[in-house]
Amino acid sequence: MRTLRTMQIKKLILLILFSIFFITVLFAITRNSPINDFDRKFRLEKIDEIIHTQASSLACKQPKLPVFSPEMMKFVHEELPLDCTGAGKDWVKCEDSECKIQEEIKNLHGSITCAFTDIIRVNDFENTNGETTYSDSYYKLEASDVVRVSCRSHSNEWSSTLTGIHLDPNVWKQSSWNKLPSAALKLNVLMFGFDSISRNSFIRKLPKSYKYLTEVLHGDVLQGYNIIGDGTPQALIPILTGKTELELPDTRKRFTNTKFVNSYPFIWNDFKDAGYVTGFLEDVPELGTFTYRLNGFNETPTDHYMRPYYLASLGERRKWPKLCTGEIPRHQVMLNQIKNFFTVYKDKPKFLFGFHGELSHDDYNLVGVADNDLYKFLKYMYESGILDDTILIVMADHGHRFAEIRNTIQGKQEERLPFFSFTFPQNFKNHFRQAYENFQNNLDKLTTPFDIHSTLKTVLNLVDIGEADINERSVSLFTKIPSERSCSHAYIEPHWCACLEWKKIPVTAPLTKRIADVLVSTLNNYTESHRHLCEVLSVLNIEWVMKMTPNENLIKYNKNADLDGFVADLSAKMQLKSDLYQIKVILLPGNSIFEASVTYLIDEDKLNIKMSDISRINMYGRQARCIEDEFPHLRKYCYCKD
Repeated sequence: MRTLRTMQIKKLILLILFSIFFITVLFAITRNSPINDFDRKFRLEKIDEIIHTQASSLACKQPKLPVFSPEMMKFVHEELPLDCTGAGKDWVKCEDSECKIQEEIKNLHGSITCAFTDIIRVNDFENTNGETTYSDSYYKLEASDVVRVSCRSHSNEWSSTLTGIHLDPNVWKQSSWNKLPSAALKLNVLMFGFDSISRNSFIRKLPKSYKYLTEVLHGDVLQGYNIIGDGTPQALIPILTGKTELELPDTRKRFTNTKFVNSYPFIWNDFKDAGYVTGFLEDVPELGTFTYRLNGFNETPTDHYMRPYYLASLGERRKWPKLCTGEIPRHQVMLNQIKNFFTVYKDKPKFLFGFHGELSHDDYNLVGVADNDLYKFLKYMYESGILDDTILIVMADHGHRFAEIRNTIQGKQEERLPFFSFTFPQNFKNHFRQAYENFQNNLDKLTTPFDIHSTLKTVLNLVDIGEADINERSVSLFTKIPSERSCSHAYIEPHWCACLEWKKIPVTAPLTKRIADVLVSTLNNYTESHRHLCEVLSVLNIEWVMKMTPNENLIKYNKNADLDGFVADLSAKMQLKSDLYQIKVILLPGNSIFEASVTYLIDEDKLNIKMSDISRINMYGRQARCIEDEFPHLRKYCYCKD
């Protein structure tokens, strides 16, 4: 009993000492307190130990890429808004499950009769005509989501291919919240993505939507999300299946006896089995993720599938103004279809993945024309209450890949860092607090498409909200990802890894002294106007200097060396424009310790540093007593002359 009590007392003493140390450090940073030489040395050693431990544990240091850097802004320009007025007014519009002849058209043209012909999917490359129904008012979608409409009045005619959501009785009957597992979150899932949009380019080109998404909807943007391969399939296949293409049955077109893509274990099948209505929407049928290089689906992959519409409407593009279908922009068709899906199946569990590529696949700036429409869509989803029980995932597959941008270091880095965000309902945040806290903790951690798959799986079965296993390739974002996670842990090949590498620089190197001198002169300039109070600082010792750069294979990456994106061509001879250094110095008088980040512009042979990138990491105590009250912003940088 005495031994146990002694051990408990020792533990308590250690805990108190540890707490006092950290409280003292934090208090002294914000409020001056005198310290003796022994305390200073001891605490500096402990702080240094903690800092180095943290530095070594942050295995993936993501680059801080400026959104509006001159290197990238030279590719940015504004596009004129889309003008679809040249198409005239649509005679028929489809909403939810009904296609109605518009009253204003009847008033303008008189009596109108329309032929509604169902478009029936044969396979991913062929449609056929179904039955034709004639009406002078409306048509309810029965056999398909797609209908070809041809209308005539006494003096005019109009035709178009339209889409909505036909309510399938079997789907309605089989879908139910009651079928969900007991550990399911019981939330809808809506994923909507753009092709080729980096995190920074989303902010540049879709600013209104980004502001609404992050400030009104309080969406959480993954800051460390890193692609694992080249192109859309290598981005989406791991999200939707949890595997790479090489780990799945061969579905490539150019080889014989390969399988259809239905052989993949798609996540929407899990949701379907759990009682969800499912949907997969993707435009640009000539470049489809699963049909351009792969065999496509022999059977319809989800309950509602938009490829038949895009195939049927492909031949009509020339008769409409650019990027329009009738009186609305083409991108609006998909946004409207998502609304229809959520309205028709209002009381049913829903999983939908929409992916839009036409505006952004081949053009860096064109997606900007969709900003206002995307903003209105997000606003509708919020104000209609749909997001009250829906996880909204707005994302992209990768950043831009065309040659001009790939010829810049930041462009290469942005390609590897696509936009990816989650917006959770408030009731999820309230009832699953630990899971949401873990998710927010992971925002700056290295994450991959594999992790998105695991997260989607846990929507159906949230049983683990502890610490993620760093040795697992795929982890749920509802678990806490350790800081030690690196690209090797996450199975990211070096040439796809955007994490920066640290290299220690000798303190005797010529550039090291220049970096230290720039740091000291920056500090002295900051206190110059109070030189009658503050001493001029000088370098006592350079503790260390680290150089942080993209990894060598990222810089060397040129393109794919094969048709499928499995092999990298590392022949690029790109030159860096800048290097980032971090330095730790001890300055006189006062033995103040500073760390700073310094950018070296290689072509200009110039060092840049900002005050915001300078940190004092030891206590200043009474050193700043002469200015602490009147000039508190100088406390960390001023050693008082008196």
